[in-house]
Amino acid sequence: MVVEVGYAQAWDPEACAPWRPTSAQEARERDAAGLAYVVVYREPGRETPLEVRSVSWRDHYVGLWVHDAQGRRTYDLDKRLLDDDPSRLLRRYTVGWYCTGPEMAEFDKACPRITVDLFPDRRGRRTEKRQGQSGGSYITPARTPGRRAPDGPPRLRGVAAALRPGTRAH
Repeated sequence: MVVEVGYAQAWDPEACAPWRPTSAQEARERDAAGLAYVVVYREPGRETPLEVRSVSWRDHYVGLWVHDAQGRRTYDLDKRLLDDDPSRLLRRYTVGWYCTGPEMAEFDKACPRITVDLFPDRRGRRTEKRQGQSGGSYITPARTPGRRAPDGPPRLRGVAAALRPGTRAH
């Protein structure tokens, strides 16, 4: 699979489009200055992106949206810079929506989902809603690997370098 990479100052989720597209060089400059930008991964010929990564070091935030073939957002990831160690990110929150068919709308209340909340002290919870919002919830403690489950910050130079033609970054 060939993946095209684009950059912008922000992402418009309603239009499913980049807002104020920029060059890779301008995105690097925004990254170095701590300003917000997005990285958009697309497959040629596909109307919606594969994924959108949002970065704002000033806000201690890195986010990820994954889109399915129908253009629905099906996965959300929120990472935060740790205050006591700003060289590391905590995978703070994830939610995955598991659409049961192509006719199911994005964020449909009946859509099954799994949410994971993690905290810097290694506490966390995993919430599974097999019938969506209207069904019951199955809540368990979330597993946190290592001492805190943080990752190193994927600064633009690392993100761009990790993506080679024919591959997809995760």
